[in-house]
Amino acid sequence: MRDTLWQLENVRLGQRLHDVTLRIEPGVTAVLGHSGAGKTSLLNLLVGFEEPDAGKLTSQFNRGSRRIPLFWVPADGGLWPHLTVLEHITAVTEESADQKTEATRWLEQFELTHRRESRPDTLSAGEQARLSVARAMAADAAVLVMDEPLEHVDPSRVGKYWQIIRRHLAEKNTSLIFATHSPKPVLAEARRVICLRDGRVHYNGEVETLYWRAATSELAGCLGEANWLEPEASRRWLQHEESQARCFRPEQISVQLDGQSPFVVESARFQGSVAELEVRHEPTGAVRIFYHRPSSNHLAQGARIVLKTLLCLLLCLNITACHRSAGPTIPVAEVHLWPVPPEGLLQPAARSLTIGNHGEVIALDTGGRVLVYASDGSIARQWHMPDSKNGNPEGVCVLRDGRLVVGDTHYHRVVVFAPDGKSFKTFGKEGQGPGEFIYPVAVAKDAQENLYIAEYGSNDRVQKFTSDGKFLLAFGSFGTNPGQFQRPSGLVWRDGKIYAADAFNNRIQVFTDDGKFLKILDSVEQPLALQLPYDLKLGADDVLYAIEYGAGRVTKFDLNGRVLGRFGTNGTGVGQFATPWGIAVDAQKKIYVADTGNRRVVELQMP
Repeated sequence: MRDTLWQLENVRLGQRLHDVTLRIEPGVTAVLGHSGAGKTSLLNLLVGFEEPDAGKLTSQFNRGSRRIPLFWVPADGGLWPHLTVLEHITAVTEESADQKTEATRWLEQFELTHRRESRPDTLSAGEQARLSVARAMAADAAVLVMDEPLEHVDPSRVGKYWQIIRRHLAEKNTSLIFATHSPKPVLAEARRVICLRDGRVHYNGEVETLYWRAATSELAGCLGEANWLEPEASRRWLQHEESQARCFRPEQISVQLDGQSPFVVESARFQGSVAELEVRHEPTGAVRIFYHRPSSNHLAQGARIVLKTLLCLLLCLNITACHRSAGPTIPVAEVHLWPVPPEGLLQPAARSLTIGNHGEVIALDTGGRVLVYASDGSIARQWHMPDSKNGNPEGVCVLRDGRLVVGDTHYHRVVVFAPDGKSFKTFGKEGQGPGEFIYPVAVAKDAQENLYIAEYGSNDRVQKFTSDGKFLLAFGSFGTNPGQFQRPSGLVWRDGKIYAADAFNNRIQVFTDDGKFLKILDSVEQPLALQLPYDLKLGADDVLYAIEYGAGRVTKFDLNGRVLGRFGTNGTGVGQFATPWGIAVDAQKKIYVADTGNRRVVELQMP
């Protein structure tokens, strides 16, 4: 797919859009704005439903492909009143022996099987929304345009459907442009965002840049609660020096009780993940509202507090007494939060971790970088991947001679770096044959330094290579049966066996290292009950550690699948994780977590 999907130059559409100049790239782009901002009008132009009154609009789809170039989900769903639910799906899929089986799969995923013979006018608003999205997925278009998808779906169920969309986009290399009035799906799903207000573009760029480095208070508010402080205000309220005005997000503000503080709580409104705090500066009488991530459900009026920024602070906290989770717990004495260094105006997030030959922590981040952390959390050295325009790497291990083996996920290959990162070699190319890859995401090695590479993207399997990249064998396929995978995301070799984290099937599978399926790892007395295990590592204590993307926790279990302990919950506080992606365990039994959603690396020290 080319670098531009649409180019708009000084486009006007009646009184709804004014002087719109945009370049929309492949990937996931959100169009954000309140009702009447111009979101639907912009999408109407992109899909050709309307024509601009002035200006120029061009599209550059790959029309030579067998795939249809574009599928549109309008705000009302655009369902066909004369067709049943099942017929909506079969109408957009190719005729084949498996057509109904494929249609049934989509209905199952969007929980519409029981309505398969119903027509749209008998469906609820939520069912109609799910059907319109399921039909778009089934059409297998190169580009999807959706106007407020899943808007009428029960909020408690929206996440599972976005997960289906996300997986489809990755597997099919599909681009998505969607409109929304809510920051939540923008932050969770989009890489780029177009902010509209009164028919004009106020921002067009990276979501992360807007979230962490918004240029104005108004722009900061586009993505939710923000504390916008001028330099003088930063000094007064946060005791923090800033050379210019900037945004502090709620997760960057720490609130601590202090009986001697001049800052007094006037009121506190607990809202779950974010709390609104009205604070008075006693010496001057000044009052200001702050948003923060609360660690409890209230702060009493009149309490004296201090406000601190967590931007670059390394926190150590003994939380053994206060951390609780179901079943046995992993004892943790201290938690250290390591920042991920910025990349220009962007604030990347770590995704994969491993331990180097000298105890250093090696991370891959969403800035397309390899980061090497020293034991104190500082960056010892770093370098970039050969290219990261198409996406960022995932999966890393270190060979005895110090070479780093990295899964270059979106370039369908493996990159092997020299220890200093100054030179590299690659092996593999895009494809489904031996030694070829779709999306390689996990890397492990055995005692002979043979490499095991797991991949997903409808070609879900594990391939085995020599350390020089010579193909040896492959095992596994896409599916839910024993021995099959849905996104194998973590690998461990131990004593002739491969332990594979089968993420979307929520399980750990065990194979011989020549590819024979042995079993699904579990325990009757203490079931694993994993929620999207995204990575797996073997500790020095000869037990396994999984990081659970869905549950926001670390689970420790033995080689028979018996749970030995868990640590963490979903959230942004200390001892919590947001969409954690990778894990590593060193010789001192310290656990390191790529806390991706919170854009940090977390070090857990045992007692």
